[in-house]
Amino acid sequence: MALHTDTEIYKATYDLTKLVTALVSNMPRNYRSDFGADLRRDCMTLVKRTYQANTREDKVPVLQRMREEVEEVNLALRLAVDLELISNKQYGRAIVLTASVGKQATGWQKHSESALVAESSRRPGQRAMESGRAAGAQPHRKAQQEYRRQQPQ
Repeated sequence: MALHTDTEIYKATYDLTKLVTALVSNMPRNYRSDFGADLRRDCMTLVKRTYQANTREDKVPVLQRMREEVEEVNLALRLAVDLELISNKQYGRAIVLTASVGKQATGWQKHSESALVAESSRRPGQRAMESGRAAGAQPHRKAQQEYRRQQPQ
């Protein structure tokens, strides 16, 4: 397992957090303390979700929540543009990062779901090496033949 800080999704969430922190610091005071603080907190939560997903056995619920939180950040950024708290150019830079995070989280979630399906398709107690999946074509055929011989006719 790679360190969470070495992943592309971590780098994107961290860059988003840095950008949003800079954007919030330029907001009017009455928006900075509540709206801006919530936006910064939401971005920092995305960074934390990256760590959680990387260290948990069951990543799918964490990644689903992460994808929801990306949409919440998108909504807040859109509202910030509409209220003229940030410029369209700043919004564009932020949306590129949120789109990247969303796509990577979706891909990671799909990969994790397919890994769970593959894991559950094995017989109870069977490991990947025993099924022949991790060993290549020849051992896989031998494992299939052995399995067929063990099955009642």
